[in-house]
Amino acid sequence: MNKKMNKRGQLTIFIIIAIVLVVVLVIVLWPRLKTLVVKTDTPQAYLQNCLEKDAGDAVKLASARGGSINPVHGIMFNGEKIEYLCYTNEYYDTCTTQQPMLKQHFEYEVSKAVENKVASCISSFKSDFESRGYSVSVGSISSSTEIVPENVNININAPITIAKGEDIQKQDRVKINIKSKIYNLLMISTSILNWEARYGDSAPESFMMYYPNLKIEKLKQGDGSKIYILTDLTNKDSFTFASRSLSWPAGYGIGEKVST
Repeated sequence: MNKKMNKRGQLTIFIIIAIVLVVVLVIVLWPRLKTLVVKTDTPQAYLQNCLEKDAGDAVKLASARGGSINPVHGIMFNGEKIEYLCYTNEYYDTCTTQQPMLKQHFEYEVSKAVENKVASCISSFKSDFESRGYSVSVGSISSSTEIVPENVNININAPITIAKGEDIQKQDRVKINIKSKIYNLLMISTSILNWEARYGDSAPESFMMYYPNLKIEKLKQGDGSKIYILTDLTNKDSFTFASRSLSWPAGYGIGEKVST
């Protein structure tokens, strides 16, 4: 009797250990399994999985540098070159807007940054599906970026036909969605830049009173430049840019920092 109970106890322990091992393996391997499942689904799912990280990285990089991936006219701040979006090299003078179409410029920068990755992902998609017995044809490829409230969309025009036996699928366009608050940050930045260009300065407090989920830092630099850092407090998305307007010679300006 005792032997039977011992055997049952040992069997129960082995079963529990086996279940625990399976659970651990699933937890460890799930990211890879999830990627595999996504990749073998549709052109939309495959390209979303392939492009999402690179597109997201491009949005973050442009956001940290004033809307340009590689700023041409900027100021160094915390190891990054920040693009001047409003600038004058004179003292006592208001600045001139450098990117009057800021949202469109940002869209162009992201499009250029992911252009090669789009082609690479489509090529990878074609090779992957052909290795599984599909016939895949891809037409002329083009892509563009669209910034809208709550999202950055990468729109890919690439007529794709997938065939296997009598099963034929066609898809002309793919839209990659990147969750982002950059639209609102760009709109508010444009308003701040209008104040900088017209009056030589802005009042971040008034914007933060109107937008309770917004944090604005205005950091005065030694040469009279100002670094603006706008942060959405709901998800920590941010946009940083530089302005030099109505600057005073050394000894007249007072450093300032405005934030919540």
